Amino acid sequence: MRTSSLAFWLSLLVLLPLNTLADKLLRFGTFQNAHSPALHICEQVLREAYAKLGRSIAVEYLPGERSLYWARSGRLDGELCRGQAHAGLLFVPTPLYQWQLGVFSNQPLSIQSWADLKPYKIAYERSMSIISAHQELDLVPVNNIESGILLLSKNRVDILLDDYNSVLYAARKMKIEHLLGGRQVVERGPIYHLPNPKHALLAMQLEVVLAQMARDGRIEQIEQEVMAEFMLEAARDDSTAPASSSH
Repeated sequence: MRTSSLAFWLSLLVLLPLNTLADKLLRFGTFQNAHSPALHICEQVLREAYAKLGRSIAVEYLPGERSLYWARSGRLDGELCRGQAHAGLLFVPTPLYQWQLGVFSNQPLSIQSWADLKPYKIAYERSMSIISAHQELDLVPVNNIESGILLLSKNRVDILLDDYNSVLYAARKMKIEHLLGGRQVVERGPIYHLPNPKHALLAMQLEVVLAQMARDGRIEQIEQEVMAEFMLEAARDDSTAPASSSH
């Protein structure tokens, strides 16, 4: 009974009058990889969810630590998406995206766990702390996915570890079709939205909207739509990723 009552009162939050600054643009920070499908999926999910609450959003691509600092300080309205909670920011519990850490290589490999990676030299994006924490591995940090793909294509590393969808897009855009992997995943995890605490009421309203979008299958549908758009652009050999509607 208490659970259903809580759900009832939370649902009423959506009906509450929105902040008097409802027409003010919300600005969220995120990583500098503006061509990442994962980031664009998160952005589109939030753009649609906030629109249901009468708000518009814009995204600023920044170095990871600066983005967090500005989100905490209030210079930004929060962090677009992160894989875990961070002190000084609110945590909206419905995931925006489920990342898959895919194993990409030039030859067939049997990788089922982190332990299976030990014999290999591994390229990864230096911003991915979930990988850098595995100091027992032979890790080669790179600044972006494209650099990792180049190292792999030149056999300077054995494996590239990164988000499955992001590697598929980057490899297609670079016209590198021989990478094996993606079906092998060593880790999966959700990505969440982290608003600044000044938006506490708005964050509760947003959670109600996102939870409904998840139940309706809309979040998964957005992922499919964004990936289809990215892969079509890559196939056309466009020099830029699909433009975000915030720019």
